[in-house]
Amino acid sequence: MARLNGFSPLIILLLAVLAGCAARPSFHTPVMALPTPCEQQFERWHAQVAGDGRFDAQDWSPPGFPYLRIDRFLASFDLPGLSLAQRRDWLAHAYDKAQQGWHYEMQGGPAEAPEWLAGLRKCAGLAIAALADNDALWHRLASVAQVPDSYSTGAQIIGLYPLMVPIVDWRAGVTMGALAEQFDHYMPKGRWRSYWPQVPEQTDSDIAGGWTRDSLGIPVFEAQVLGGLFRHHAPAWRIDTRDRKDRPGRPGRDTEGWLRFQLEPVVFTHLEFSYVQGTIQPQLVYLIWFAARSAESWPDIYAGALDGLVWRVTLDDRGRALVYDSIHPCGCYHQWLPVRGGLRPRSTVDFDAEHLWVLAELSENNGSPVLSLSAGDHHLVGVQFAASGAEAPARGVGRAYHIEPLDQLRGRSWAGGRLYGVDGLIDGTERLERFLLWPTGVISAGAMRQWGHHAVSFVGRRHFDDPDLLDAYFWSPPGPKARRASRRR
Repeated sequence: MARLNGFSPLIILLLAVLAGCAARPSFHTPVMALPTPCEQQFERWHAQVAGDGRFDAQDWSPPGFPYLRIDRFLASFDLPGLSLAQRRDWLAHAYDKAQQGWHYEMQGGPAEAPEWLAGLRKCAGLAIAALADNDALWHRLASVAQVPDSYSTGAQIIGLYPLMVPIVDWRAGVTMGALAEQFDHYMPKGRWRSYWPQVPEQTDSDIAGGWTRDSLGIPVFEAQVLGGLFRHHAPAWRIDTRDRKDRPGRPGRDTEGWLRFQLEPVVFTHLEFSYVQGTIQPQLVYLIWFAARSAESWPDIYAGALDGLVWRVTLDDRGRALVYDSIHPCGCYHQWLPVRGGLRPRSTVDFDAEHLWVLAELSENNGSPVLSLSAGDHHLVGVQFAASGAEAPARGVGRAYHIEPLDQLRGRSWAGGRLYGVDGLIDGTERLERFLLWPTGVISAGAMRQWGHHAVSFVGRRHFDDPDLLDAYFWSPPGPKARRASRRR
């Protein structure tokens, strides 16, 4: 999603009235008759976490099934067409996500929360055991197992969205064109500082074992293999540094609600999945945070607290990169970098019209790239590979960084409060641009957000975690395909 330069801020006061906020999550009584104590436990839990601002919005709970949570990937399956074994594997994934959400929601809760969580798990076990074999309930689940998108239709209607599209379309092209011209031609404004992955000694066996697949075709990893893949593809970061806002760290929030930032060489990782010509392939996500995006002028409608870059690697069955892409944590500036021997852009797609910005083709697809970021706005301005991995060009002024799971930011932060809100946004990171771009339907454009809430286009509707993105816009040479379950059409 490009961010649009050149709009006058004079209409901010007029639009502020319509900016709005996301509603608090609602509770839906289970559709399956559970013992009364179970229904009461789910209702009490939801009331507690929503009322206290502890609701974890990363995954979506299908209405009437509070013991399950899903993302866009799980929602992509054709549930009515699944076999009994596939139903059970799908439920296992959805239940695992529910347990993750409850774990983070419990943090900062009342003393009784662990006891309540044990009760939720027991009740969920009863419900799930009966659900897979019950065709009526399963089809009811299939009818609601869809994740809402991150756009506001009401804002588009009120804001006369069709009339805004030509203006937004033009400015997006100008902005992303300027970024493309800057790629590999950036002149630093400060001093380059490098951060290379703190990779323990490992052998090829750490990643050579590959992975198995469940009945749905979803890759299943041993911890050693997954950790090896994350280390193998971990990028080095070469950052033009003017001040502390260009140094990486750990975001948090204190108990009074104020954002805090701890300077620290850390990068957060996350595992996702995407379809590649119908086969489910793993995606490795890396996120580096900065304290803020610096203001370049006054007023700067894009400046504000927190900034960063998300780097994603889609893998083939041999653990090599098929394609790279990146966004900022607001969902802005979605850019693609194909690699030689990997995925190719479809010739039938008008990438400019679709706002799909392809920076360049990289010559290598195996190992750690060096990502160069600009000062202040932290744009991706260069990608290189070293002959012997990322360390050689990265060393110099800088230090090693360590890797941590992105999920660690979901519960109570190191500062005592919760970073993410119940709407999946990070309160306090709002940008003035939201008052100009609300007619596009993007909620609080420019604000940082939790995984699963990244709208990446101001024209049309597209999400960073849409598992069908690659199949829609890229293709790969024919080859053997792994078994998979059917998907929604």
